[in-house]
Amino acid sequence: MKWMPKFLLILVLIGNFIVNISTVVATDINTAVTTSLENENDFLNSLKESQASLPDQRELLTQKNQTLTSLMQPLNQLKQSEGITSTTIKNGDFELHGNYSFDDTADSGSVKLNWGKLPNLADGYKVKRSTDDVNWEEISSNYGKKVKILNVYPNDAKYLKKWMEPFADSIEVDEVSLEEFNKNYKYYIKDDGSSIYDGLYFGSADSNGGWVAGVNDLTEKSQPVVAKFADTGRSIILGHDTITTAGQGGHPWFNTFAPKLDLWVKDLKNQNNNYTMGANYIWLSGTKVKFIDPNGDLAQYPNKGLSGEMEIQRTHTVDQYYLYNSDAIRWMVFLPTFSNNGSGSFNEPDYLYDNQGRKVGDDNWYLITKNNYAMIQTGHTTGACTDDEAKIIANTIYYTSNLNTSNSGTDPKADDKAAPNAPTLTSNDTNNDKFDLTINSRDNPSYYYYQVTGNVNDKTTNKTIPKYSDVIQQQVLSDIKGYFYAIDSNSNPGTNAANVKYKDSDPSKVDTSAANFLKVTQPNTNGNSATLTNDQLLKNSKNYIHVVAVDRDNNISTVQTQKISDLVSSNRSVKVKVWMDSNYNGIIDTNEKIKDNMPIHIFKKNTDDSYEELQQTTNSTIKTGNDGTCSVNNLQSNTYYVGLKISDCRAMFPTVSGGKSISQLINNKVNTISHDNYFLTTAIIVNKDNDNNTVNLGLIDQLGFISIKKLPQLDFGVSLIPYSGSIRLPNTNPNKDENTLTIEDNRTSLQADLSDYFVPYKVNIQLSAFKQGKEKGLQGSSITLTFPNENTVTVSSEQTDKQLLLTQQPSQNTEDTTKFKNISLNVPQKSIATIIKPGTYTATMTYEIENTP
Repeated sequence: MKWMPKFLLILVLIGNFIVNISTVVATDINTAVTTSLENENDFLNSLKESQASLPDQRELLTQKNQTLTSLMQPLNQLKQSEGITSTTIKNGDFELHGNYSFDDTADSGSVKLNWGKLPNLADGYKVKRSTDDVNWEEISSNYGKKVKILNVYPNDAKYLKKWMEPFADSIEVDEVSLEEFNKNYKYYIKDDGSSIYDGLYFGSADSNGGWVAGVNDLTEKSQPVVAKFADTGRSIILGHDTITTAGQGGHPWFNTFAPKLDLWVKDLKNQNNNYTMGANYIWLSGTKVKFIDPNGDLAQYPNKGLSGEMEIQRTHTVDQYYLYNSDAIRWMVFLPTFSNNGSGSFNEPDYLYDNQGRKVGDDNWYLITKNNYAMIQTGHTTGACTDDEAKIIANTIYYTSNLNTSNSGTDPKADDKAAPNAPTLTSNDTNNDKFDLTINSRDNPSYYYYQVTGNVNDKTTNKTIPKYSDVIQQQVLSDIKGYFYAIDSNSNPGTNAANVKYKDSDPSKVDTSAANFLKVTQPNTNGNSATLTNDQLLKNSKNYIHVVAVDRDNNISTVQTQKISDLVSSNRSVKVKVWMDSNYNGIIDTNEKIKDNMPIHIFKKNTDDSYEELQQTTNSTIKTGNDGTCSVNNLQSNTYYVGLKISDCRAMFPTVSGGKSISQLINNKVNTISHDNYFLTTAIIVNKDNDNNTVNLGLIDQLGFISIKKLPQLDFGVSLIPYSGSIRLPNTNPNKDENTLTIEDNRTSLQADLSDYFVPYKVNIQLSAFKQGKEKGLQGSSITLTFPNENTVTVSSEQTDKQLLLTQQPSQNTEDTTKFKNISLNVPQKSIATIIKPGTYTATMTYEIENTP
C-alpha cells in the first residue's frame, strides 16, 4: 500500500533522568485516484473548427424531433432529357424511331415516336403497341396535339363544346345537329371515311333527345359512313341512350355499333340469345363512379390521376350488359348503393346468365371502350356534366383517337411497371457525432414494342396497299424517385416495414412530402442515391432500419432491412491509459506509476439515456497491460464513454485535469444495461477524423482524502528514573486536547452514495531509539497509549515493525477523534545494556495512515 509522509514525535530527556516528549506535525498529505479526458475541451473545439471549415453540401430538413439531412451525391452527368433511344428488332417498309424520357414537371414519362413519310398516303397512320411482341393493340399517338371533334347532338342539345372549354388548348369542338348531319354527312366525312375530324361525339341528352328516326338516330345512309369513318381509326364516342334497349323503341342504327363494344342489349337482334337477364329488371343508376384500373391508359392523359370516387350527374344503364369474356374494356363502374333510376336502393347489379346459370356479364358500367369506339353514360341529366365527367370525356377523346395524320406521335401511357431493386445501405463516416447512411438502388425497366401502319394508294390497281414500319423495342426506365425508411426494433421486414405513405390514400401515388421520404432530385440511369444523416440512428443502433426504393412511376421495391449496428463502420479504435495520478493534476508525470491489469469497458448512450456496453468489453477481458495501456478495436463511428467498474477500482477515484474532483463523471447504476456501478468519462467522439483516440485515466487512492489533523502533545516533563517503571504523561486528562488524535476524513464529501465503496484504513505508529546526542540511551524503552476503553497499544523503541494503533471503518463523519486516557513512558530495569546516564534524550514517534484491503 502507499505510505504517507511521516508525522514526528520527539522525546527529549533533560537533566538528571528528566524525560521530555514533544510532537511535530508534518505537512498534510493527499492521496487519491482520478479519471479525465486529457485536453477534452481543446479536442472538442478543434473538432468544431475543422467542421466549420468544410464546404456545406447539405440541405437540412427538420421533421418533428429529428433532423434529417438529405445529401444528394454527385450524379452521373447523363441528362434524362436526352432520353433512352429505341432498338430496331425488325426492319419494315419504312423507318420508325422511339425515345423515352421522363418529365419531372409533369411527373410522367412518355415515348416519342417518329417515322418515315409514306408517299401516296391514303389517310393517316395507326400506331400499334405490344408488351411482348406477340399481342398488339392499336393506341392513340395524338397526345400533345390538338384533337378536333365533331359533336353530333340531338335536337338542340349542343353541350360538348362548353364541357370541353377547360381543355380548349387540346381539344377543338365543332357542332352539328344529328338531323342536319344525317342530311349532309358528306360535308363532314368523305366517301373513303377520311375527314378533317379526329372523332365524332354523339349524344348529351336523355333518350338522345327522343325516339324519332333521322332526328334522334342515324339513318340507313349515314350509319355506313360513320362506320367507315371509324374504320380509318378515328374516334366514335356514343353518349347516354344512343345504344339502348330495343324494348323502348330504341335507336336501331346506333344499336348496330353495340357489337363494336361487345355490349349485350335486351331484344337486340344478331346476338347470343341463349343469355338471360336476372329477375330484377332495373335501371342501375348512381351519382358516383370510380376507375377499375386507375393506372390504365385512359386515366393518364390529358388528366392524370383520375382515381378514387368521382362525382357525376345522375345517369344509368338499362338492359345493357358488359360481357366478362369481352375484348372491350370496362373502365368505370357505378359505386353502390345503386338505385333504380333514382328510386329504391340495392348493392348488387343485375347479372346476365348463360344457359348453365353461370354469370357471363352485368349491367354495372359507366364507361367502356374497344379500340377506337367508346360509350359513356353522360347525358341522362340533359346538358349537365360535372368537372369530373368533363375530365373523363377529355381523356376518352384522346384515348380513342387512334389515327395520326402526321409523322410523329407520343405515347404517354408507356409506364415503367417494373419495381426497382431493393436498396443497398452503406455507412459513411462524418465529421461530427452523426451518422451518414447512403441509400442506393437501381431501377428496372419495362419494355414496349411499337409498329406503325399506313395505307398507300396504288395508282396502278386503284387500290390501297398496307405498309408496315420497323418494329422497335423501347426501354422505359423512370429511375428512382426516392426512398422511404423507418426505424424500429423489429427485425422482420414485413409488408410495409418502411412505413410507405400514400397520397390521398391512393396506393398508386406515394406521398413524397412524408417526413420519412428522402427524395432524389436528379435521377439518372446509373443508379440513384440519397444520404440520410440522422443523429438518432446511432443512438438506436440496437434497432433496425427498413428502406424501400420508389421509382418515378411509383413502383416500390422489396424492403431492405438491416440492423443499424451492422451498418456502421467498425474499423476505429480507442486507446486507454491508466496511471496513478499522485498529484491529481490530470497529466501523466514521469515519476507517476502506471496501473496495469485494470479492466476497461466501453459504452454507447441510447435515446432512452441508457448506457449500452459494447459486447467486446462486457466480459472484462480487455485490461491494461504492463505499460498501463490497452486498445479497444473494431469500433463504429459513434460517441462513446470509457468506463471503470467501481468494484474494479475500489478505494480509488478518477481525477479530472486541475484537481481531485469527480463532478464530471457519471456514477450510474440504474441506466447501465448491466445495472453495475461505473465511473464513466465524458463523451468521446470516434470517426474518421478522430480515430485511435487516447483516453488518459488518472487514478488517486482514497488516502488523498484522509489526513491527520491533530496529534497528542507528549511532554513527560522532568522525571527521576532511579529504577525501572512507568512515567505517566503529566496531567493526563482524556478531556484535554493535548492527548487527542484526530483524523480528518473527506471521502464522503465526494459522493454520498459511494459510502459503501470506501475501504477501512489503519493508523500505525513507530518509536525510534532514544538518543542523547549521538549516543543511544534508554534502550528497551517503550510508550503505552491507553484508550478510554482500557485497551492499550505499546510501541517499543527496540521494535522496528509498525504497530497497529487504530482501525477506522468508513463513516459519514468528517473527522474521527480519539482522546487517550493515559500515555506513559516505560523504562526498563537498569543494566549494562540499558545504562541511563544523566542528560537529555530524544526519540521520534512516527504516525502513518495506511490503506487496508
